Amino acid sequence: MFNGLDAAMASFMPAALRLAVWAVLGSVLTMFLYKLCSPQARIGQAKRDAKAARQRLNAFDGDFADAGPLIKKQFTTAFRHVGLVVPGTLLAILPLLALLLWAETHYGHTLPAPGQAPAITTVPEGVATHWDDRTQPAKISVGDAGAPIAQFDMTAPVGIVTKQPWWHWLAENPLGYLPEDAPVEQIRIDLPVLEVIPFGPAWMHSWLFVFIPVMFIVSLAIYKWAKIE
Repeated sequence: MFNGLDAAMASFMPAALRLAVWAVLGSVLTMFLYKLCSPQARIGQAKRDAKAARQRLNAFDGDFADAGPLIKKQFTTAFRHVGLVVPGTLLAILPLLALLLWAETHYGHTLPAPGQAPAITTVPEGVATHWDDRTQPAKISVGDAGAPIAQFDMTAPVGIVTKQPWWHWLAENPLGYLPEDAPVEQIRIDLPVLEVIPFGPAWMHSWLFVFIPVMFIVSLAIYKWAKIE
């Protein structure tokens, strides 16, 4: 789904603008999904109760030994507020996590030019690797050339290959995964960083410099406008 929509936008938008659109979509979906999945009225009441308990404790002018009930009330209301917020937050953040994982795969790196083999390391170290770009897409093999542990076609600029994690359903690695019985846990490929912003210092070039600020600003605006608790 992400790839199809991004490909459609690529016909008339540069990468930085597409990332801004993704950040807006991710913010809107996350904030309204949180509002839908969380008990807003109860959260609002819990916030007011916690604030009132905090004000009563701050206004208390007696002995510390007598402040026990007020301290208990403050902690009780604060934890009740957190308990109401967390479930909806965890549900709402799942689509955003999927989007972030996809964006890192799609916008994080680029494939090297033909003839420029990237550095490849394994975890644990010491396992032979080979980069072959005589054909396209380039191929990575791990282990002895005659009997490799695994081979991967570099169909996407992904800098890491692991065994299949439990959360793979959020975003599949387009390169695939290492066999579960492989003696290698990770393959790390030192791919060039994709420069989404072609000017400024190096730390500005990453896709995160576009995505995170836009997501933060839009999320804050929705939080205020939609009166989300």
